Amino acid sequence: MKILYVQHDMLVWASARQWSYTTHMAYVEGLRAAGHEVLVLFTSCWAGSRKLVGDHRFDQVWINDVTHVLGQRPAWEAPPPLAEVDFAWLATLAPVRVGIVMETLHYDAADYAEVPELGRRVPLMQRAVLPYVTHFGVVDENDVRHIENMGAQAVWTPCHVPRRFFRRSAPNTSRPAVFIGSAYQRRAKYQHNDRLKQGLLEFRASGEHATELPKMFDQLNNPVRQAMLEQPCRQADMERFVDTLQQVRAKLFDLFLDGLSDSLATVNLTSFVKTYAGRVVESMAIGQPVVSWRIPSHPQTARLFREDEHILFFENDDPESLADTLERLKREPGLAERIGERCLANAKSHHTSEHRVAQILEWTRTGIAPRFWD
Repeated sequence: MKILYVQHDMLVWASARQWSYTTHMAYVEGLRAAGHEVLVLFTSCWAGSRKLVGDHRFDQVWINDVTHVLGQRPAWEAPPPLAEVDFAWLATLAPVRVGIVMETLHYDAADYAEVPELGRRVPLMQRAVLPYVTHFGVVDENDVRHIENMGAQAVWTPCHVPRRFFRRSAPNTSRPAVFIGSAYQRRAKYQHNDRLKQGLLEFRASGEHATELPKMFDQLNNPVRQAMLEQPCRQADMERFVDTLQQVRAKLFDLFLDGLSDSLATVNLTSFVKTYAGRVVESMAIGQPVVSWRIPSHPQTARLFREDEHILFFENDDPESLADTLERLKREPGLAERIGERCLANAKSHHTSEHRVAQILEWTRTGIAPRFWD
C-alpha cells in the first residue's frame, strides 16, 4: 500500500525528548517492514506539505499524534498546530485515515486540577479531528469506548519497540533500580523516601546529555530546517531531512536504553496517562525487569504482563510498597534474572513495532481487535 505518514514533532530536544522513539518513528519502521511505501511529513515542515503531496493519493493516511498536534506552544518550541482545514485536506488523500492518540483522553478530577490543560484536548479533537479520521489507535484501553461513543472506530494499541533495538542486558542486583523521566509533583515523595534513598532507587539522567546528539537535533530543526524551507520544496530534500532526523532520534533512543541497563530494575512511577509508560516495554526489550504501579480499572492492561513472571508491582502509589518490592527483587536469588529473561521473550513475541503495526493494519481491514498475549 501507499501510506502518507504525518508525524508531529517539537523543534528543541528539551521538549521533544518527552516523546520516545517508540511513540514516534517506530510506526514508520513497522509500516516499511511490512513492505508498504511510506511518505513521511513532519508538522515542522508543514508549509511545504501540499506541494510535496501534489496530485498523489494514498491507500491510508496515518497522523501521529492527533492530540498534541493541536496544541499551541511557543514558536521556538513547536511548529504551529494543525487546524481543521488541515485534517479536511488529509481526508481527501485516502479512504482510510488512522489517528494515533498518545495520551489518555479522559482523566480523574485530581489530574485536571493539577494540569488544567488536560481538559482542553478532547473538545479540540472532537471539533478538528473527529470528522476527518476514520480509525483511532489509542494507548489507554478505556478510550476505545469513549471514541466509539463519539461515532468513530478505535482500537487499543499498547506500546511497542522496533526489533532492531532488542538486546539482552542482565540486571545488576548490586545496583539500585532506576527511574528515567520527569520527577513532577506527584512523584516527589519517591525521591524523598528514606528507604528508597538507601541504594534502592536512583533517579538517573539519560546518557544523551553527555553527547552532541541533543545539539544536533536542535540544529537540524532550526538552521537546517529553516534553510530547507526557504528553498523551492523538493521531495529528495525532505526525505533526506526526515532520514537524518530519524537517525539522530534512533541514536538518542539507544542511549536511553543504555541508561536503563546496569541496574536492578526499571521503575515505572505513577503518571497522568492511564497505561504503561513506554519505559515498561522498552525496558523489557533489553531484558530489564520492571517494577510498576498497578493501573486501576484497566483489565486488559492487567493482562499484558503476568505478575512475578514478566513484571512486579507496587501498590497504592506508596513509596514504602515500592521499597518492599525492590528489596524482594534484591533478596530472592535469581528472581531478577528470571523476570528479565521472560519479559524479553514475551516482548519479542507480542510487542515489536513490526508486529503492532501489522495488527493495526489488519484491524483497519477487518474491524477485529487484536490480542496482545498468549
